[in-house]
Amino acid sequence: MESNDLRRVGLKVTHPRVRILELLEEKQPQHHLTAEDIYRRLLEHGDEVGLTTVYRVLTQFEAAGLGDQAQLRRR
Repeated sequence: MESNDLRRVGLKVTHPRVRILELLEEKQPQHHLTAEDIYRRLLEHGDEVGLTTVYRVLTQFEAAGLGDQAQLRRR
């Protein structure tokens, strides 16, 4: 998925959205990342994104049809 895909579904291309999308795309198919998992990985890579932002972006992705509840698991 690319930044054009974000635009196509009506989402503005932002650094947090792009980074979270990249992390979701590189995960193992059997492993669902929680919002906390994504947040920790972003911190490990030096991204300054808050946990609240991660939850908000996942909710936006789900509402825009970029993934289903299983793919965007938020525990």
